Amino acid sequence: MVPYFPRQTGAVVLLVVLGSACGTGGGTNDAGATPPSATIRAPSTLAPTTTVGSTTTVAPLTAVSVSVSNTFVTTTEVAPSTYPPAEATVWPDSILAIPEVVDDPQVEVYDRGEWGRWSDDDGDCLNTRHEVLMSEATASPFLRDDGCLVTGGRWLAAFTGSIVENPRTLDVDHFVPLANAHRSGGWAWDRDTKRRYSNDVSDPRHLIAVTASANRSKGDRGPEDWTPRGYAGPEAMSDCVYADTWIDIKVRWSLTVTSAELDALTRMLATCDGDPDAQVVPGATISLG
Repeated sequence: MVPYFPRQTGAVVLLVVLGSACGTGGGTNDAGATPPSATIRAPSTLAPTTTVGSTTTVAPLTAVSVSVSNTFVTTTEVAPSTYPPAEATVWPDSILAIPEVVDDPQVEVYDRGEWGRWSDDDGDCLNTRHEVLMSEATASPFLRDDGCLVTGGRWLAAFTGSIVENPRTLDVDHFVPLANAHRSGGWAWDRDTKRRYSNDVSDPRHLIAVTASANRSKGDRGPEDWTPRGYAGPEAMSDCVYADTWIDIKVRWSLTVTSAELDALTRMLATCDGDPDAQVVPGATISLG
């Protein structure tokens, strides 16, 4: 999603008008003594613009210390003590405005077979499931003798945050489930596009290793009906990350959302402090068949 960048403030000008010294012995006071240095400190917080005569003074956002003596003027910048609050960002509203809202999605029968099985697109004998297990392992995984099957290792199950050491207890889940993608516009894709969606490993968030029980609980439900925290509690994936990933995938694959789904995503994204995946390089929008 769009990284959060606070709005930048413009440069600020401080005008200081110094009068010439007058009186006996120019550069001295009336008593003939050299005046002590004076310090004028600009306020460090935002103040309104004021106009005196033909001179306009704009209060600075950074403090400037000005020392005045009888022979010279010096200025020293002082670090500001406060900054004005950042203006409200357009994120996530700008992202939420992208997907099309369709409340009566296609009811054509969903056929799991059209979305294909796990494939081995790089020909290394590890299919998509085992590629995901390999990439998400938190410790070196064990492979079968022929190198074509992950038989052991350690994983942090994405939804629940639980540690798993037996890969047989893990499911590789489509973050946006196949049946949900079908209802959201995938019904119109050709078989090749459906199978590309089913096996997409170009976005590391598209397919994730989760406990089998969490995957069964989630089924094909959207965030309006199921969230990791609703299932597993506060140790699970946050609402912010879940909603951010969900909508990123839907935008990338040009999938629609329902009004209820969008309402849920809006509430969940409101818990974010900026883009949780700002370091993830956005994938290109998929060319659909």
